[in-house]
Amino acid sequence: MHGFSHVTGGGLANNLARVIPDGLHATVDRGTWTPGAVFDLVGKAGQVEQLELEKTLNMGVGMIAIVPADSVDAALTTLADRGVDSWVAGEITERGDHATGAELTGGYAR
Repeated sequence: MHGFSHVTGGGLANNLARVIPDGLHATVDRGTWTPGAVFDLVGKAGQVEQLELEKTLNMGVGMIAIVPADSVDAALTTLADRGVDSWVAGEITERGDHATGAELTGGYAR
């Protein structure tokens, strides 16, 4: 286990960036999950753009576990055995030219 990010106020990318060491970057693929209907409702009712929603809300992902690549299958199995929804949402790479520690990419699964 390398780390956990409990995604509360401040959005998924900002919360995740807080636990990513300097020099590394997390990329989270939006296409790996479907946000609950409540997020669409909040966006439409409040006329709030997706990027603004993502800066404040967790978009349905309450916790991210950062595990070594060779531990992914074991982590997924352990969580599934305990009834916890889990999936691979992204990857950690060298920071390179990225300005922040984490970003969301792609479009949400629908």
